[in-house]
Order: sequence, then structure tokens, then C-alpha cells
Amino acid sequence: MPPHAEHVAPAVPSIEPTHWLQGFDRHARLHPEKIALVNGSRSFTYAALETHSNRIAQQLGDSGIGAGDYVGSGFDRSVDLIATLLGILKSGAAYVPLDPGYPQARIERMIASAGLETVITTRKLASSFPGVKILVPDENSPAEKHPIIRAAGSPAYAIFTSGSTGQPKAASVFDSGFANLLDWYGSSLALGPDDRTLVISSPSFDLTQKNLFAPLLTGGTLVLDGLQTYDIPRILALIRDHGITLLNCTPSAFYPLVEGSAADGYRALATLRFAVLGGEPVSIPRLRSWLEHPSCRAEVVNSYGPTECTDICLFHRMHRGNIDRFPFVPLGREVPNVQVTIRDEALSILADGETGELCIGGACVGGGYLNDPERSANCFVNGIYRSGDLAKRLPCGNFEFRGRADYQVKVNGFRIELGEIEIALNGHGQVREAVVTAHGNKLTAHVQGTATAADLRDHLSETLPAYMIPAEFLTVEAFPLTPNGKVDRKAVAETHCAHATRLPHESPAGLESSILALWSEILGQPIVDSSANFFDLGGSSIHLAVAHVRLREMTGRDFPITDLFAHPSARAIATHLSPRQAATTSHIQNRARLARAGLAAFQRPIQR
Repeated sequence: MPPHAEHVAPAVPSIEPTHWLQGFDRHARLHPEKIALVNGSRSFTYAALETHSNRIAQQLGDSGIGAGDYVGSGFDRSVDLIATLLGILKSGAAYVPLDPGYPQARIERMIASAGLETVITTRKLASSFPGVKILVPDENSPAEKHPIIRAAGSPAYAIFTSGSTGQPKAASVFDSGFANLLDWYGSSLALGPDDRTLVISSPSFDLTQKNLFAPLLTGGTLVLDGLQTYDIPRILALIRDHGITLLNCTPSAFYPLVEGSAADGYRALATLRFAVLGGEPVSIPRLRSWLEHPSCRAEVVNSYGPTECTDICLFHRMHRGNIDRFPFVPLGREVPNVQVTIRDEALSILADGETGELCIGGACVGGGYLNDPERSANCFVNGIYRSGDLAKRLPCGNFEFRGRADYQVKVNGFRIELGEIEIALNGHGQVREAVVTAHGNKLTAHVQGTATAADLRDHLSETLPAYMIPAEFLTVEAFPLTPNGKVDRKAVAETHCAHATRLPHESPAGLESSILALWSEILGQPIVDSSANFFDLGGSSIHLAVAHVRLREMTGRDFPITDLFAHPSARAIATHLSPRQAATTSHIQNRARLARAGLAAFQRPIQR
């Protein structure tokens, strides 16, 4: 079959119909010594992973946990994470992934919101999850084969999304919806024993879930990037060295990989069969040169769907033969057993070509928000989920995205309720009122009050993950109002540049000037202050990874990405990279200390 031919679903589904978990058990039974999971320098067979998951299922059963219970999983990307999720599901319970990298206050709110009583984690991370019973995987517990105990209509997991009330909300997903997604994913992409899937996204991200299980249900190999920093050369090396065939992430996380591999003819991406992108709109210009290159044998899958409806509801496959079929990238067509309609405010279905709210029904619709029946009732109406997205159905059956109907935005692939950030800002004693706006991939906070940007950033970091902290803080005298007395958000967004204050700076020269020009290009705004902190200017971990690659090319110097955390201003990194820089022992020790501090402050899950 040609590399870009449309695949037809095989007659025999890749996941057994009795229960999707049995697909993993079947491969563990038939191919026990096949490598199921690679994590750093360690690899684990199907038999070893099966044994580990059985122990955890037994531990949970011995603790009285089973059908109807939700159990927290507190792991980074690791073998313990995968075995724990399998074990929780085998026990009949549902899992709630809790990213250990989140701020303590947010983790505590997530535990309270979901009503969690038990969290499985490591002894080292146990203190991150207070007020609950802690279970640590016991390698000495019984490892007999554990039957799959799943009642009809069971929830499989719950994923937290950003909450407009100031509280994160946990959206539950049914076994049946997840099975439908996995069956489509495995069949449509023809996943099999020769496929190797790389996971670089957070365990707490909705798009991550299918990628943790689909390889194990189809006899393939799951490769986990266990490090939390987004490092382009390292990820490209993982793709190349492990022969990765499938990668699923946000477009913002994938573009730097394409750009970082261009110099050698995209050889690092040569094994990819599919790049599944989701969470934000896809840019064809940033992918065209790769898709049209002779070394590319991959298709790009644009995927759309909210957490509340099991991650993917619509999809559109693109390759060099069809990238110009539309003047935009469509959301695509429905996943099997999913119904998408466009409706007006009264929830009447609109005709093709009319713009309205995208509503979702069918097998993918989840169980609503844990412990929040009022919010669930507002979003789930008569068996459909109201997405809040505006879209229209084209005559050809594809859907076109037309924006958001409310204040929910997507920044770098993360779905964010601006109201949650505003509530956190208004909790600061020196803030009278705050409005947060989004411009492209940058959040801006407009604040009435006397607090400094540094104070506000520190305040927010106590309760919000890094991707929700605004890159820019502006002081305003008063907010423009609409005729009915509400803050005119559109006017705030349109006039935000008028409030910006430039700090005095010295004219840069030499390498400093080149670095500022590079930063201006990457961040999409003029950067003229050599003393400004890259992260305060709106730089994300992805931006930093791009800057790292470009600086190595510019200077001919090979240096670790942690140097950029240690020297976050143009002046500091220019001095560090100068040939005259003397690497004294104290300088090296100080650089290491600063790098560790920078990493700790800026680490965040990648999606993305």
C-alpha cells in the first residue's frame, strides 16, 4: 500500500470486543517476552508489566477498592505509572492522574474536588498528596493473574480541566467511550506489533491517555520520555534511536521537532507513520516542507475533541497529496459512533454552512464532572455535550472551526478558563480587579492595584500550573465598560498594547544583539532589553528549546539546555557563551545551582 493511501479498517478489530483491557492480557499471554515498554535505559516485557499490574490490582482489592471508586495516580512518565493505571482498571476502579509537578495547592484542590481517598505513588512523592491514604506499589505482594472486574457503564478515568469558577474540574470518561476511541485509533491508524509510540505529554493531559494504552492493546511498544524538560535534540534522538512510528502532541510541541530536523533532511523523523496533533489549530506552512520532503512517509492527523467527550470526536488526515484540498485545516469528520451537530442557542440543529455551537453526542460522551451536578447539567443536555466552540459543517461533511463562544481559550495546546486565573489574581491583597486576555499563545494579565509583576507571578505559582501563569502583567487605571456596566473584554484585548511600559535599556552589541534578534523572531515581538528575563517576556519551554537549537547553530557551541535556565537574559547568555568566559569552579557550581532553580520553577507537562 502506498504510504499515503487511505487505510480501510481491518475486518478483525485490533482490540477484543469483550473488554478492551483483554487486548493487553492477550498479548502478554501470547508474546510474554516481547518488549512492551521502554523507559530511559530500562525496558519491560509484556509479562513483567502484566505481573506488576496484577500486584497493584491485588493491593487495591485488599484495600477494599473496586467498582465505583476513583483512585489517584501520582507518577511521572514511568513504568510504575503504566502498571498502576492497568492495575486500577483491572480492580474495577477508575483512575485520576495527578501530575506531581503541579503546585501543591492545586494538587490539594484536585484531590478535594474529585473526592479522592486513595493515591498510589512512590514513597519519595508521598508528601505531595496530603490528606489521603497512600499506597506504594509493593514488589513483594502476590502476582497471580488478576481477573478484569469491570461493571457495565463503569468510568475508566477522570481528567482535570481548567475551571471558570476558579476551581479545576474533573471530567469523567466511560469505559465504553474509551473503548470506542481505542478501537478507532488502533484500526484507523492500522497499529500493530511493529509500531512504537513515543509519549512526551503529561500523564494528566487528556490526549495522553489513548497513547498509554493503544500500543499495549495492539502488540506494539510504548516509549516514555521520562524527563520533564522539553529538549528538542533529546526528543529527536528518541524518535530516531527507537524507530518511533507514532507521536501524539500539540502542534506547538511538534513544530520545533520539524524545524529542528530540517538541517539533516528530516532524517530524525523518517520512521514516523503518523503525527497526531490536537489541542490547537494546525499550521500547514509550518509542516509543508516536511510533508513534501522525499524522506517523509508520515500523515498528519488533525484531531479535535474535548476532555468531556473522550479526547477525539473529529479527525482529518493530511499528507502531501491533500494538504491544499482546503484553504484551512478542517476539524474533519466524526469518529465512528460519534455524532456532531451544529446548533443555535435553543439547541436546534442548523443547516450546513451555518455557524453555531458544536455539540457532541454518541458513544464518546462522558459522565460529567465529579461531584458537580449543577455544572454537569449546564454542559450535558439531553445526551449531548455543549462544547462552547463555534463551528460549521461544510457540504462535504467536514467541520470548520470558527472560534470560542465564551472566555475559554487554548494557549500552547492547553485549554484554559481565563476566569480561573482572574480569580487567583483577585485573591492577592494588592489587586483590586484583574482581567486576563489571550493573544496568540500568550496570556496577558491587566491589573488594577499596586502589586508588582514579580509578586503576582509568585502568587499565581502557588496555585496554578506554569502554563496558566500570564507572560505579561500590565497595570491599568480603569477598565472600559460595556453599556450594561460589565468590563468590555474586547476593548481590553484590543488596547492592551497601549498600556505596556518599556523599561530603559542599553543598546546591545555583538552576540547580545544577535540573541535579541533571535528572541524577537521566536517570541513574535520586538525584544530590545538585554537584561530582560526570557520567561518574563513570554518564553515557554518550547520557545526555549527552539532558542537552544538556534543558539547552538549561531555560535557553533555545544552546550546543555540547562545553561539557558541558568542565564535567562540575552546579556547573561551572551557573556556565558563568549570565548573570553572563564569557567571557574565557582562559576560552574553557581551555574548548576541556578539551572536547578530555573528548572524547578519552570517545569510543566508537555502537550500541549
